[in-house]
Amino acid sequence: MLYKKTTYSLLLFFTVLIAEINAQQVYLETGVESAFFKDYVNNLGENSLDLNYAKSQSFFIESGLRLDLYNNRLKGEAGLSYNTYKINTGFYSGTVSIPLTYDLDYASVKAGILFSLINEPRIKLNVHAQLSYDWLVNGTSTYRNIVNNLYNDNTFDKTLIRFHKGLSAEYNISDAIATYIKYNIADSFREKNEDSNIEESYIYHSDAISFGILFNILGRSTKCYGGF
Repeated sequence: MLYKKTTYSLLLFFTVLIAEINAQQVYLETGVESAFFKDYVNNLGENSLDLNYAKSQSFFIESGLRLDLYNNRLKGEAGLSYNTYKINTGFYSGTVSIPLTYDLDYASVKAGILFSLINEPRIKLNVHAQLSYDWLVNGTSTYRNIVNNLYNDNTFDKTLIRFHKGLSAEYNISDAIATYIKYNIADSFREKNEDSNIEESYIYHSDAISFGILFNILGRSTKCYGGF
């Protein structure tokens, strides 16, 4: 899995580099998202997590570059984000569910493509697919007033590779600026964790809704209606 992570990280790095050289637009985005551990399996091959607790919404911020790949309809995107998550869950001790809270901070690099299903001069409806490489920069778990430092204790994976998909609606305000709202779903690739507890595995799932502003960085003589 380390080889795969290294390969993906290099591909994302070169994608970001190419996007920076050829970028035509820059975006700023912020929103809220929730997360949980999907299809968790412990070292006994059992799902011992209780997912019935209320999901918390946490803020994130993202910025990046976009370039036109085909006729202002298919676009490439590369960006960086900082995400904070508060995951309310629990683990079963017999038939009793003991509350367990995770507070996790990730720094991420992301690259992918966007396609406009509706591509009018003022209004666009877009779908997107992206890959991200996420680094854990801070993490704790809390239960029964006991706080564990996941980063220092090496009891939680420090890196994730995630696949993102979703849709957005965009409104072009002028030739220079556009605004959009976006819904995104992300799932990490399942793996047997190397940094974490032996034989433990899960899919890190998140749902996000966000608002963004898109700026054209083309020359004044080049007309572009924006895009996602």
